[in-house]
Amino acid sequence: MELSNPIKATKYLVCVDSREESRVALRLACMKAAASGGSVDLLHVITPADFQTLGAIADRMREERRGEGEQLLKNLSEEANRYGITPSLLLREGAAGDEILAAAFEDPNINMIVIGIAQHGSGRGTLAAWLAGQLGSKLFVPLLMVPGNLTDQQLQALV
Repeated sequence: MELSNPIKATKYLVCVDSREESRVALRLACMKAAASGGSVDLLHVITPADFQTLGAIADRMREERRGEGEQLLKNLSEEANRYGITPSLLLREGAAGDEILAAAFEDPNINMIVIGIAQHGSGRGTLAAWLAGQLGSKLFVPLLMVPGNLTDQQLQALV
């Protein structure tokens, strides 16, 4: 009797913001997806305002952040298209770590989370450490942390 073990194409959940490190992480995920027949989901998390404001002002600020997030995802989607990848776009609001985990839990096809990290602390290191701890205890999904200073040639060597 022959056992079949179909290889499932990798679906990358790439967590993005406006930093260059996100673009580098996106490029690596797209290169890997294109080489393996995988797919990419782009996730941008809008962090809620830290202060309470009047309803109309808060709504306007939320709409502006949402518009900025949608534009960011559109721009990054166009970059992914250069690699032959048409990503799914996810825009969520909340604490970044919680929303990343929620997105990974909600889609059983996601089998790798990708984030870009800065060489010198810009706050993302804390998120990366938190995610690594959460993934180890709650999820069985690898976390790929991509240094933001890698060149395209270095990225290609990782594919």
